[in-house]
Amino acid sequence: MVMEHAQFTFFSESLAQRYLQFCNELGLVVQLEIEDSPAGGDAIFNINLQEEATDAQLEQLEAQYDEMFFGEQAAEIDGNDPAGALADACGVQVKLQSGQYTTVAIHPEIMNKILSVLSIDELQQFLAQVAEDIENPKFGPICSRPDLPTI
Repeated sequence: MVMEHAQFTFFSESLAQRYLQFCNELGLVVQLEIEDSPAGGDAIFNINLQEEATDAQLEQLEAQYDEMFFGEQAAEIDGNDPAGALADACGVQVKLQSGQYTTVAIHPEIMNKILSVLSIDELQQFLAQVAEDIENPKFGPICSRPDLPTI
């Protein structure tokens, strides 16, 4: 399986460096790209996959990213308060039919609300279903579909 142009975004350089090291330990070639935040704040640290990854590697990459991004990074974001992390932007990666990944941008307040009722896996499954239905439109009433999503 090829994971073309996969990008893992962090707002903390230390977390990005740790994730880069994790990728290297999996034997993957990655590149760190640093860009200015669109909101004019701190830098954004992108880890870009430079080669093919196996299904097992992809699962490990996604699990580690979810743990670091939604766990440790949320605790590190400046301005955290009891109501949740305050950030300029956040997103969830979704795999497209082509094998490429896209990052769906979600406003942090909405992300906090979503994650208060859904797990990260449930959110990713939901967005994957949305991507599937957009890439492969289905017509007619939902109740007549033979392949309804399951949990």
